[in-house]
Amino acid sequence: QEVKARASLALRCWCCLCSTWPDFVQCAMGFCCRVGVPVLVVLAALVAGVFQYVLQQPEYAEQAVRKLVTVGGIPESIWDHIQVVDKSAWSDIITKLNLGIAEGYMHGKINVDPLPFFLTLMNGTAVGTRRKEEGGALLGFIVKLLNLPNDLAAMMINMQTRERSTRVTKQHYDAGNDLYEVMLGPSMSYTCAYWKNASNLDQAQQNKFNLIYRKLEASPGMKVVDLGMGWGTAAAYMNDNGLDVTGVSLSEQQVKWASEHLTKPGLRFIWSDYRDHCEDPKYKGTYDRVYSIGMLEHVGYKNLAPFFKCVKALLKPDGLAVIHTIGEPDFVPASDPFLDTYIFPGAVIPALSSVMPAVEDLFIVEDFQNFGYDYAKTLAAWSDNSKKFFQAHPKAYTPEFQRMWEYYLRMCEALFELRINQLWHFVLSPRPATRKRIARQS
Repeated sequence: QEVKARASLALRCWCCLCSTWPDFVQCAMGFCCRVGVPVLVVLAALVAGVFQYVLQQPEYAEQAVRKLVTVGGIPESIWDHIQVVDKSAWSDIITKLNLGIAEGYMHGKINVDPLPFFLTLMNGTAVGTRRKEEGGALLGFIVKLLNLPNDLAAMMINMQTRERSTRVTKQHYDAGNDLYEVMLGPSMSYTCAYWKNASNLDQAQQNKFNLIYRKLEASPGMKVVDLGMGWGTAAAYMNDNGLDVTGVSLSEQQVKWASEHLTKPGLRFIWSDYRDHCEDPKYKGTYDRVYSIGMLEHVGYKNLAPFFKCVKALLKPDGLAVIHTIGEPDFVPASDPFLDTYIFPGAVIPALSSVMPAVEDLFIVEDFQNFGYDYAKTLAAWSDNSKKFFQAHPKAYTPEFQRMWEYYLRMCEALFELRINQLWHFVLSPRPATRKRIARQS
């Protein structure tokens, strides 16, 4: 009480003797007096500095972390899956959250078993499956506060311009095909597989290709463009079924691999930003079908409307488009800081609240499907294959990279296992629609 009294007195003095909390808020907003604003800025800076200093002390940082675990309703069994080896890691955890845990694990300051850790952290807790329910308000506020700089930057700046979009291709997709060839298997498909009636990863990926092919309702000889294309294996599947396919990708290494392994008559690959392809007059209105598998996550919410305008511009009036994307149930302007820093720079999982306004004036949504749980099985298979690769080639990548890769795959597996992230298919026909219906596929 004494501390509160002293603080109240100081604030009244610093804010032109405003005597009540509403008056103080007015001061903070600049309505009560001009002097209060710079004083409050200085005060805020001092408080932030004190907090920063305190949280750099391992014993206080550990107390804060353990308190947040309790407040967030996270089971105490979480400590069965994480062990702090270097005490300085406590400060990283409380100030950087998931990024701090990930970096601590990468550099040996923390031991963690990622899959059970994330399942325990997010199952039925305020940071996971119950984050939209009442309770855990303090933890949610702290998480939002720590993520605020990234979120504000993403809201103020277009993080997926032509120039910035090259970051993810150079850092992630161009990292090296040796790991991907083992991790992904023969399909070389780096997106969610479709596990209906499948007993292994390659069958499930072929199922995915077939599902998209059937949703396109294409006939032999039709011209098709694959925006994003990956390593080109989906395009090759479409071509094997009689379609003339052009694959477009911003990843130089993916286009090189596809061109060397897959190019044949009726199947070609272009190294280009999708926006450049759309704006080239020779491609406008020339495709019977357009599909995109796992690229919308890299478009960014500020660019969704231009992306769907691009899809419509490429299509013939009676065309169809299929968009395959990870889906986020809540709008987020920026990705998790760990994923943004080390895995997919600039990527943002779209929410329906972002996608639908970008679609509704341009297309009829003919069909929508969610099979997000299949991504948990896909990621589990990738994780097992990656582990085999690292065991067979221990010197191919640093121990830090190997731990980072494991952390990434198991974290994402938990997100889909708990249905926090989804996998969506949209089947779209341009407005005004020229067809009466489509055949729903499953």
